[in-house]
Amino acid sequence: MTQFVTLDEIRAAHDSLPGIIRRTPIVPLARDSGEVGRESLFLKLENLQVTGAYKVRAAFNMIRVLGPQNLKRGLVLTSSGNFAQAFALAGRLYDVPIVVVMMDRTSPFKVEAARGYGAEVVFCGDDALARQPTAERVATERGMTVIDTWEERPIPAGHGSIGLELLEQMPDVACVLAPVSSSGLIAGVATAIKETAPHVKVIGVQPERANAAYVSRERGVPTTIDYWDSMADGLSAVRPGAFPFAHVQRYVDDIVLIGEADIAAAFRTLLYRGKVLGEPAGVVAAAGFLSGRVPSDQKTVALVTGGNIAPDLVRHLLSDPSEHSPQ
Repeated sequence: MTQFVTLDEIRAAHDSLPGIIRRTPIVPLARDSGEVGRESLFLKLENLQVTGAYKVRAAFNMIRVLGPQNLKRGLVLTSSGNFAQAFALAGRLYDVPIVVVMMDRTSPFKVEAARGYGAEVVFCGDDALARQPTAERVATERGMTVIDTWEERPIPAGHGSIGLELLEQMPDVACVLAPVSSSGLIAGVATAIKETAPHVKVIGVQPERANAAYVSRERGVPTTIDYWDSMADGLSAVRPGAFPFAHVQRYVDDIVLIGEADIAAAFRTLLYRGKVLGEPAGVVAAAGFLSGRVPSDQKTVALVTGGNIAPDLVRHLLSDPSEHSPQ
């Protein structure tokens, strides 16, 4: 039986976050001028977090619980971009070498950002499931410590700090929306919320062609999909992690699917109406609300999980809303 992450672990992660971590704001989003002042959608702006994405919370928590010997050897992990930047920054601040395994198709913008924070990047081709074996091989060859960000319990515990913070800022929230990939984020956030305020609904949102957690939830077990096609490059998992998926089964009320046009429309709505720049993966939760996939008559907070987007993709989304091309 899975030993679930506890509320005490999430609180410890939250209380130990270094001063560089920002308490990100929650702001209302009106879909049109007539809705101003009576909004039901609110955005938790983790795109304003240091490194531009939520994952830095979990990176610092992971480093906090590792012993000095593990840190001294350096860390190897996999990432589609935002975890790379998060661990690279944490590693730089604590003098820990960081190697990140990425797919060849990873956004060059995110690759260079990770390198800018001090990470070494190793590529593994374009098979998402080849990333962790590559990380394990690199760790063995170099005598480093390998991290499986899908299965390490400090990861969802660190993510859960967002849920605690959200409830402190908006105790009357009725529903929380989060994007889903490997499921670590929603596992931590849902645990924090349901163990504190069980009446609050937690709903995951996934792209239709990047829906491994949705399929897994239908089948009751972590399931690998044999397709992936979305502009939301940060949601690159083709199966959920077993450990966080157990939390999804226990705490998450539903997972809904959205199309690529929904993501593009949400990107523009957040930018034009909210003055918020989010990357495609970062606006997926808001897209679930704006597309009508979840009820809009209750006070809802959507996590805007990141804003690390290449300028070329920004221009594309603004110039040709009828199409998309993966970043």
